[in-house]
Amino acid sequence: MKVSMKLGHQTVIARIEICLLQIIMKSSRETHCHFCFSETPADVVFCPSCTIPIYCSKRCQEQSAGHISRDEDTNLGYSTNVANLSITSSCKSPRSKLFAEHRHECGGAHWAAVLPADVVLAGRIIAHSIVKRMPSGKSFAFSGPNLDLVHHYDQHSPANKLESHIYAIVLLLCLQNHYRSDLLWTEDSLSQVRVAQALYVSGSLFNHSCQPNVHAYFLSRAFVLRTTEFIKSGSPVELSYGPQVGEMHISERQKSLQENYYFSCQCSSCSELNLSDLVMNSFCCPQSNCLGAISESTYYRSKENFVNVSLGGSYVCKLSLPDVSKVDMDMENVAKSLLQNSGVSLNIDHGCCMSCRSCIDLSSALATSHREESTIDRLKKHTFLDKTLITEALQSLKQLKKLRHPYSKALAQAEDTIAEAFAKVGDQELARKHCEASIQILEKLYHPKHIIIAHELIKLVSILLSLGDGASAAATFAQAEAIFSLYYGSHVEKVLTYMGALKKAVIDV
Repeated sequence: MKVSMKLGHQTVIARIEICLLQIIMKSSRETHCHFCFSETPADVVFCPSCTIPIYCSKRCQEQSAGHISRDEDTNLGYSTNVANLSITSSCKSPRSKLFAEHRHECGGAHWAAVLPADVVLAGRIIAHSIVKRMPSGKSFAFSGPNLDLVHHYDQHSPANKLESHIYAIVLLLCLQNHYRSDLLWTEDSLSQVRVAQALYVSGSLFNHSCQPNVHAYFLSRAFVLRTTEFIKSGSPVELSYGPQVGEMHISERQKSLQENYYFSCQCSSCSELNLSDLVMNSFCCPQSNCLGAISESTYYRSKENFVNVSLGGSYVCKLSLPDVSKVDMDMENVAKSLLQNSGVSLNIDHGCCMSCRSCIDLSSALATSHREESTIDRLKKHTFLDKTLITEALQSLKQLKKLRHPYSKALAQAEDTIAEAFAKVGDQELARKHCEASIQILEKLYHPKHIIIAHELIKLVSILLSLGDGASAAATFAQAEAIFSLYYGSHVEKVLTYMGALKKAVIDV
């Protein structure tokens, strides 16, 4: 389903898709409905056969397992040989066109109780493929297609490949027992069984960007994609597979995507020099009047104005210099040497300022920074905070500010941790001060309308309410709500269930 609406002069497009198949996580099996994922009421509905899955209603139970007759239910006891089951009911759920995903794996031998979640999901995909081709009520020979259920199978280790083949054999036997047919599968079709936790046909077609223009989220089984900015005609529509600018440094993003998805990202944020990657893990220049960043990475600018980035002697990526129109005052102050005198080769070693070329002892700075960060992180480990812990954390923050760049993520996290500590002990004025300091840094790393900023603004709203500052709380809440609306549209209160109560609290102050 595609929905569009106008916000001012901007048209927001949202696409909602119901998953093809899914499997609930083990941690939620006893608390959430196995079909719609809603929290279950006290009077849960069990599967009438294996009694392992639980549902919030009879309707969800029937859509998950299909209708099981009294005679058939008797045949599904634990003493029954699963291979001799006579499956007469439809594998389509009675009230919808959805595939009854639990139907084929029941019979007192519930798959999800013994197999990993992704293997169960793979089995459901295979069963779904069988049902689509199966002649009604007849035994048949089925030569399965290559479903390609293992992501980049050829790049897996021998141990992982062996594990995949073992699970493939288990699934084949289970499916043969259920369908009582002469199932014939080619070797390739069942050896590949590793998949994600749900499969969305349209959602799987989107490419990744570390600075996406589409936000993805879930409403029960539905997968929703919503544009978060104006997208010019002909421009790519991209979502994030996980790593984003501001959250992870480019070297970490590239490593994560390579390890999990086997590709080197070449999105705009991984192809062009940007402020966030320059300052995220950086240290400040020893010259008090210089805002230049000192990185752990080495930057080499060629005569062709490409910047090669390496970390610890290993090549990371090749970046182009941004267009002059994209270079604001912050970026110019941070990396003046890299951005000026284009057409001339230049090398900036790790530990050297990217603006004035001054250097520091990087190994010493890293060791000191880690020590001070550890002192601040102790605040998270204590339920009851005494004055000594907070005093030591403030001293560490002071030292951290002398080391880390003013826009570094380490500094933002330190400010946020101390803000939470002050809120916990009831000093809301200091909590406000440090919370605002954290938000100011994050706005440099992300952008002012990023969803991360909205979540931090909600923290600030709680602090302002505790101070009794209704006007500031209302203004901050409105700012956060506007950002959330970009990402969730009319679903804000469905996804963020606390928003309704918080809005009422703001109005009542």
